[in-house]
Amino acid sequence: MQMLSDVPIGAFLSGGIDSSSVVAFMARASNRRVKTYAIGFAGGNAAEFYTELPYARRVAELFGTEHHEIVVQPDVIKLLPKLLWHMDEPIADSAFITTFLVSEFARRDATVILSGVGGDELFGGYRRYLGSFYQPYYDALPQWTRRAANWLGDRLPSDRHSRTLNTLRYAKSFIAAAALPFEGRYRAYVEVFSSEAVRELTRYHNHLRSDALDCAFNQASSSDPLNRLLAVDAETQLPDDLLLLTDKMSMATSLECRVPLLNHELVELVARIPQSIKIRGGRLKHVMKGALKDILPPDILDRKKRGFGAPIGAWLKGDLEPLLHGVLSESSVAKRGLFHYNPICELIHAHEHSRLDGTDRLLGLVNLEIWCRMYLDNRDQTDVALELCEAIEVQRPRSSWEAQL
Repeated sequence: MQMLSDVPIGAFLSGGIDSSSVVAFMARASNRRVKTYAIGFAGGNAAEFYTELPYARRVAELFGTEHHEIVVQPDVIKLLPKLLWHMDEPIADSAFITTFLVSEFARRDATVILSGVGGDELFGGYRRYLGSFYQPYYDALPQWTRRAANWLGDRLPSDRHSRTLNTLRYAKSFIAAAALPFEGRYRAYVEVFSSEAVRELTRYHNHLRSDALDCAFNQASSSDPLNRLLAVDAETQLPDDLLLLTDKMSMATSLECRVPLLNHELVELVARIPQSIKIRGGRLKHVMKGALKDILPPDILDRKKRGFGAPIGAWLKGDLEPLLHGVLSESSVAKRGLFHYNPICELIHAHEHSRLDGTDRLLGLVNLEIWCRMYLDNRDQTDVALELCEAIEVQRPRSSWEAQL
């Protein structure tokens, strides 16, 4: 159904279970080699941590696809205004950059593309879904042990671009939310800014008593905790983040992206599957992996999950540091008049010293300011990009040889 097309069709392939399963069944249904497209990043250890090309290559070889891959080191400063113009709204998910770049690459010889978006929300693929699995073990710990864990959690380093520090990031997040009720714990996992952080940050306080997450939890009536969380994500993260950015970034390159895992018949079937089968013994996507055990190899089925984003957090500590300090400078924040500067300054400092991972928060704030310059100040995206480049060049440290000139 999803492969019906009068124009060239292909598939995004990261080597994760979702995109790999889509490619596997495309290969079965096609009378010609399936075209697959993968992206990787260049530029240091953080970029290598995000690059999944070896896994994509493995799947491509397994199913004999016509595989194409690209390694990029994008000029993010020039790219952000263009992408935010296409997005129409600010966003805190770095996947919009990756999605645009791989869409632009695929559009060279494909007009329609299939994506694995939706598999995590259907079958339980995010680590945050394991919170309820580990919670009883944490609650069984002596009180003094939990107090010690809280003390330690506040002091753990955090960075999503290192295997060790990324594990500590998840531990830090779990410990910080462990004392909260069920809905509060999940809110802490998915929110970019907590309600308390928003109150500290913003100059204008609207005293709304509910938001999108509250509404989604109220509508998710399942007594099955995991399926309730999946229903909440289906009402919030899927339409307002992943599907939004996938559609807009692919269409920005004139590429039509389809999401076969969200076919309504499959969604309705999976919604009836109990949580004990979707996740079992701490194994994410247990039922999906079982269904695919004779189709995909173990090294693909059981590999560690990697998000389809860009190493923005590392870039904000490196090449994009001037952008961060320029767009979120004290004068820029004061001129916009939306936020207090001190919380932003503290967030930048904590991120740069890996006391916390502020990637999403900082990207959201940077994107908001760039979006404001185009949509509120009524300026052209090219003009904003030029302004950012000029500001960065002024801040760029000069060598002693350049200084003498």
